[in-house]
Amino acid sequence: MDTHDITNETIWTTDFARTEKTKFLLSQSRTNKTKRSKTIYVALSIPAQSVWMTDVSGSDRRSVKAQLAGRGDYRVAWWEFNCLLHRLFKPRATLEQMMYAFHSRHHALTFKRLEVLNDYRILYQEMRQHGNIAGLGSAFRQMYALRKQK
Repeated sequence: MDTHDITNETIWTTDFARTEKTKFLLSQSRTNKTKRSKTIYVALSIPAQSVWMTDVSGSDRRSVKAQLAGRGDYRVAWWEFNCLLHRLFKPRATLEQMMYAFHSRHHALTFKRLEVLNDYRILYQEMRQHGNIAGLGSAFRQMYALRKQK
C-alpha cells in the first residue's frame, strides 16, 4: 500500500501485515525465477535437500560416533586438557574465566603454529629454489626477525 493513500478511514481497516507479506512474496517469486539453484552436498553424493532427519553424525568429525571410531578432531579432549591446566593454576576461576583463557590460549597457539608453518614453507622454498646456503641465510633472517620482535 502506498503511504500517500492512507487516510484516517483506511488506517483502521488496512491489514498492513498482510499487504506487506503479499508484496514481499510477489517480489520473492520474481527473483527466484531468475536465480539458478545450486546443489549443496553434505557429504559425498548426499545432496542437502535429502538430509533432513537423516543421521549424518558418522561423517561429522565433531560427533561422538566419530570420536569413538577414531576420526574425531579431539575438541573435547583439548577443552578438558585446558580446563585441567587452568584448574591447577587458578582453582577458584569461574567458567567464564576458564573459557576466556581457553580461547586466548587456543588463538595464541594457533597463530604461533601458523607462523612456524609459514617460516618452514619459506625456508623450504628458498632451499628448493636456491640451494642449502640460501636456505641457511633465510633461517638466519627468520631468527633475526624473531629476535627483533622481542
